[in-house]
Amino acid sequence: MPVRVLRIEGMIQMNRIEGLLSASPEKRYRNFIGTVVDREEVWLLSSEDGYATYDDENYTNLLVWSEKQFAEMFADGDNAIPIEIHDFCERCKEMLDDNIGFLVFYNGKDAYWADANRILNDIQEELSLVE
Repeated sequence: MPVRVLRIEGMIQMNRIEGLLSASPEKRYRNFIGTVVDREEVWLLSSEDGYATYDDENYTNLLVWSEKQFAEMFADGDNAIPIEIHDFCERCKEMLDDNIGFLVFYNGKDAYWADANRILNDIQEELSLVE
């Protein structure tokens, strides 16, 4: 019986992962906000050169995820690292005037884009509901 329970739990976990990866960028963003507040950490990719970023003509964008397993899916040689949620918020405050954006919950095709002010406000609003 324990083997059957493990298989069912594994299938539920795989369905959850596949569901999140196939969800719209907006749904992944809402999931991101709730999950990072619940787990009190944000996951980024890091290498010897610093955090993984994607630069466009207006912003340097940090890639962020709500869970280690999602960040690791797209690590491509980088390391998935957590940042404690309050530390992440402090870093966002420092970035408000620096043209830093966030590609939230990249799934291999797209991500939700938010500037530092948006992501900071949404996290702080969610934190105020649980703290």
